[in-house]
Amino acid sequence: MALNRREFLLAPLCAGLLVGCGAGMTNSGPSHYVELGGAGPKQANTKTIVVFMPETPQTREVWKGLSDELASEYRLVAIRVERAADAAVIAEGIRRHSPVGLVLMNNPTVNAYRDYQQKVKSAEFPPALIVMTSFVEGQMRNLVGSTGISYEVPLISVMTNLRRLITLDSERVGVVVRSPLTGFVNGQIALARREQVAVVQEVVSLDLNPSEVKRAIRRLKENANVLWILNDDRLLNPKLISEGWLPGLDERPWLPTIVGAGSLVSSVRSFGTFAVLPDHVALGTQAASMLLDIADAGWKVEGQGTLQLPLSTTTIMDALQVNQRFVMRKDALQQVDRVLD
Repeated sequence: MALNRREFLLAPLCAGLLVGCGAGMTNSGPSHYVELGGAGPKQANTKTIVVFMPETPQTREVWKGLSDELASEYRLVAIRVERAADAAVIAEGIRRHSPVGLVLMNNPTVNAYRDYQQKVKSAEFPPALIVMTSFVEGQMRNLVGSTGISYEVPLISVMTNLRRLITLDSERVGVVVRSPLTGFVNGQIALARREQVAVVQEVVSLDLNPSEVKRAIRRLKENANVLWILNDDRLLNPKLISEGWLPGLDERPWLPTIVGAGSLVSSVRSFGTFAVLPDHVALGTQAASMLLDIADAGWKVEGQGTLQLPLSTTTIMDALQVNQRFVMRKDALQQVDRVLD
């Protein structure tokens, strides 16, 4: 269903989209402590995995993948965490359930857990698996015993999909990036170069404003024929989207825009042209498989665990935008999981 303008501008972005598990119930303890639900055996000797997450439709899908795979053997408890300031909620969840492992969903949850670790200063913590979090490799730094699954689909994979949908004269990708994420972008550039995809960066200030966003887009349009928008919440707040990104993207020449969040593709406003993101149920299944591997290792993650890429993805295209602005290939609609028109 298409988003209206207000819903589109204020829609939660991919990195912050986490799944809930049904109606929540507030318990005693910290004022924000809410257990969203549980699954699996309730016997006293059953090992428990605690899932810290916000409550969204997307996180419900991840929860389904997790619980379908693990609930026959483990007790799963979902606890709502929506703010980086919720370290006390994490502390209470760990105190109540003594989990053998944790799942952390989205950036605020990871930040809250990092705050918890710094306050507790223990030598040992349960292994933590991070999902639904943007730029997870950087998020894993300074966390004891963590591993994760990247939410970002590699640029080269996105471009491989895009070339099946839209006729491109060449493949020159432009990206607006803040300096903290240039390392991530440079890694993607190296991979893309192997497939003859050139990438041009426009580095913007940390305290950027809508005018700087528009200037960066104009400069990129001089050298690129595709725009790549990162899942960076500092670049994608409502003010920058409405006053910077949308006016800049609406200026000619129009370029197809690739994004990593389904909420950024809307038939109401021409923002993202094409999105490739993890399949959320499959992401939960993949996370469950990683937790079983951790269980086989004695519930230990040595150092910084090995980061995995998502094994299954879903694609979304704004067909109305493509038809109005670009040349769609004949079989494009058969190549996309979800088409907005």
